[in-house]
Amino acid sequence: MARLVLHIGTHKTGTTLVQNLLRDNADRLAQSGLIYPVLGRHSGHHGLLTDWIALPPAYTLPLGGRGTLEALARQWRDTDRTLVLSSEEFSRAGGRGGHVDYAELTAIFGGYDIRVICTLRAQWQFLQSVYLELARSAPPPRPADLVAQALETGWIDGLWCNYDRMVDTLSRHMDPSRIHLIDYAGATASAQGVPGHILQAIDPAIDPTTLAWPEGRRANVSPAPLPVWAAHVVAGGPAPSPATSRAAEESFALEYGPDRPGCLLTRDEVRRISDHFAPSNQALAQRVSRTQPGWTLTQPTPSQDTLHREDITADLWIRIARRLSFAVAEDAA
Repeated sequence: MARLVLHIGTHKTGTTLVQNLLRDNADRLAQSGLIYPVLGRHSGHHGLLTDWIALPPAYTLPLGGRGTLEALARQWRDTDRTLVLSSEEFSRAGGRGGHVDYAELTAIFGGYDIRVICTLRAQWQFLQSVYLELARSAPPPRPADLVAQALETGWIDGLWCNYDRMVDTLSRHMDPSRIHLIDYAGATASAQGVPGHILQAIDPAIDPTTLAWPEGRRANVSPAPLPVWAAHVVAGGPAPSPATSRAAEESFALEYGPDRPGCLLTRDEVRRISDHFAPSNQALAQRVSRTQPGWTLTQPTPSQDTLHREDITADLWIRIARRLSFAVAEDAA
């Protein structure tokens, strides 16, 4: 029987590195019966979802999302191969971005043994990462507004932060025993790292040491959160200019030290999010205990020396203003 492995993210859990790793080793993995399709110039398979989710035109595939899925399903259905598809967009909850039609997806892959792999991280960390990703392309919502949205809806910009509800949604269309969860914090702290855990979940026979790893072993790394936030505060609506972002980064390093850890959220926001999602995280751990005994979602807390948003004083804003004034004077000269 053909097998389908869906690596569905979630967002900001090392997905780009895993996708680069699978793409770069596609030929080698195929020799072992693992098929990772190379679709266009992107290593991830986001283009498969364009019929369901509003994604940039750059992801569009010649056959479209649905057409490409159907072609892949036909190609490998009567084989003993394992087809691996990876996109964090598979786990999108909904909202303005849309969501995957799991009923249609499983129908397309009728006759396949379907397995789902999903990596989860503590909600307050996830919220911070989503903010930073949003800030790459447009002015992000105020952090306090994102916190309020997460607490009220269980979503962050259309992405699940109530993971128990996400797994419940998946379980309506797929065998719950075939959903494998990875704890991001625990995996990150292990020798294997997140990619190693995902590879083992795809196929325990994979030896990560035999693969060609992307240079640096990291991809799409989030920047320091507080300088990004400060630059957007100064810009006041439009995206900050490169000069503003540079002034915020340099001022933060001068004021607090180049290696000082920062947290976008206040201490109270971290506590409120952690307390709010604790019951659903516990319910999720109980749900998956039947197939993954002892699984839990690790809840890291910021270190004592972490600088939170409420710790920012007028001194930082003064430094940023000075550096911007220097830049203006240099341009004038």
